[in-house]
Amino acid sequence: MAILTSRTRVQGASVIPTLPAEVARRLAIQPGQELVWIEDGMGGFRVVPHTAETAEALEAHARIMEEYDSVFRALAK
Repeated sequence: MAILTSRTRVQGASVIPTLPAEVARRLAIQPGQELVWIEDGMGGFRVVPHTAETAEALEAHARIMEEYDSVFRALAK
């Protein structure tokens, strides 16, 4: 597993991350492409290119989490 680092910069009121070239290559990310930041529940995020399939999966996940919220909370006790 490679460990890659990058820097951030300020643009207006936003902090912009710079993706290492290797990450952009592996994920086939092009300049201007929309990315999805998915919270991983462990204090971090998973970043993936936005696709129709990703959007559909995230919407399904949100519906399931909402529908079974009480069940998941009970299981977590």
